[in-house]
Amino acid sequence: MAEGEKIDTSSTQVSAEVNNKIKSGIEVNQMAPDFSLKTLDGKEAKLSDYRGQKVILNFWATWCPPCKAEIPHMEKYYKNHAKKDHVEILAVNLTKSDKDENYIKDFIKSYDMTYPVLLDAEGEQQKQYEIVTIPTTFIIDTKGVIQKKIVGPMDQNMMIKTIASIK
Repeated sequence: MAEGEKIDTSSTQVSAEVNNKIKSGIEVNQMAPDFSLKTLDGKEAKLSDYRGQKVILNFWATWCPPCKAEIPHMEKYYKNHAKKDHVEILAVNLTKSDKDENYIKDFIKSYDMTYPVLLDAEGEQQKQYEIVTIPTTFIIDTKGVIQKKIVGPMDQNMMIKTIASIK
């Protein structure tokens, strides 16, 4: 090409999605914001560690009656369906607005909860995910994208149907 020669770029198309990245946010079809929280046994759990699995991300507290009603359904789903459906339940306890960790441990034992419970001790995830009403649940696909947001309690059948409806 000779010096000073112009290149015709009139037919060049620029994609709106840069590198096919999905925008991060808390709405359906957005990438769920990543976070790292401690479990009751002091281990770190990071949301992005569960990519490749569907995730039921549930925000709850021990003092919440609808949360208490939902727990047995989540536990049944977890024991009977989660493994074969490639699903992990991450129950984020709103620890900042809840009682102390020992109370939470006793509560979990009394409800026979076997799925992971994460502690939002500083309220950062409650703020990031804009949780006002609890329980609030985000259904996240294997790529980390939010497919559904459910405000209020779910039962086992609702979980089965909701998970079956996403890739």
